[in-house]
Amino acid sequence: MKIAIMVVFLGLIGYLIEQRRHIKFLEKVNFNQETRHIMTDHEIFLLKHQIGTYVFSLETLGYSQDKISKGDYTRHEPSPEKLQAIQEEFQRQESIYRSKNIQFETELELRGVD
Repeated sequence: MKIAIMVVFLGLIGYLIEQRRHIKFLEKVNFNQETRHIMTDHEIFLLKHQIGTYVFSLETLGYSQDKISKGDYTRHEPSPEKLQAIQEEFQRQESIYRSKNIQFETELELRGVD
């Protein structure tokens, strides 16, 4: 009887140790998935920013993204006021880009990713 109780007791201890190992494994997998999601979100943000930069370039040169999509490649010289508004909007977007980039780098440093 004592041997059966010892076997059950040792079996429970082994089971608890295995569950603890499995929990650590799942926490590591979760951490890696969260890091991957953060990196994917940042890549999407970078692509959107790059598209926005191309749109600002087109508008500065006098082209419209909407008209180009429709097949109209005529150039219309933008007014100085429009150029000023485009420049201000571009600078605002660049400021947002820099702060998001700093936030992303800080997040990765906190997670220990090089």
